[in-house]
Amino acid sequence: MLKKQFVLAASLVGTSVLFSQNLLAQPLSVGVAALWSESPYHNTKDRTVPFPLINYQDENVFFHGLEAGYYLYHGEADQFSIIANTTGQYFNPHRAHHSAMRGLDKRHLTMMMGGEWTHVATWGVVKTALTGDVLNESNGLVWDTNYHYPLQFGALSLIPGAGVTWQSANQTDYYYGVSGKESRRTGIDRYKADDSWSPYVDISATYQLTRDWTVVAGARYTHFDNEIKHSSMVDKSGQTTVWTGVNYQF
Repeated sequence: MLKKQFVLAASLVGTSVLFSQNLLAQPLSVGVAALWSESPYHNTKDRTVPFPLINYQDENVFFHGLEAGYYLYHGEADQFSIIANTTGQYFNPHRAHHSAMRGLDKRHLTMMMGGEWTHVATWGVVKTALTGDVLNESNGLVWDTNYHYPLQFGALSLIPGAGVTWQSANQTDYYYGVSGKESRRTGIDRYKADDSWSPYVDISATYQLTRDWTVVAGARYTHFDNEIKHSSMVDKSGQTTVWTGVNYQF
């Protein structure tokens, strides 16, 4: 789950950079950023990690953070694309302080592929994407829908937004369920998770230092569905992630 926030931040910073980049009609930008994320898992370390920012877009392909895609249709108002990304979800028991949590199995990172639709209008940007696990880890599905409204104040751009993420029963249970075997081995209560809906709010910002250099920052709060909150692995009702970085536009 810690890597989930790595990917979320990379994606969101990529989004904020993309808005700024579009204003200047530049196709490529690179940079570096860092994020802090609290862990949702019981007695597991929070993390601060650096990561690269790479954003590229043309009429056919794009790369935003850790998501790549190919446009099936790329109009001014609507875009339909095939995408590949990762939710970033994973659990490393070695990062847990509690001995019982360290006895749980790893939950592995996986790759997701699917389709995405984006609609751009004067009232904001709506995006929805349905992806599925292609590496046979969770065998789950993820459907994310969000809305963002970019605001421009001279050199400063603010991008507030909100969304909701649905995870199928397989996806939710793989990352938050506790099997009978794990329960007998660790003493942690067995838990079987069903599908989940987790809403979130976020805001990102960019500040144009020069024509080429941009500072980016942002935060997201996700409120966990009961299927996640009630897991015997989890001790929080939600999760906060914050990030900041610098970006160079070519």
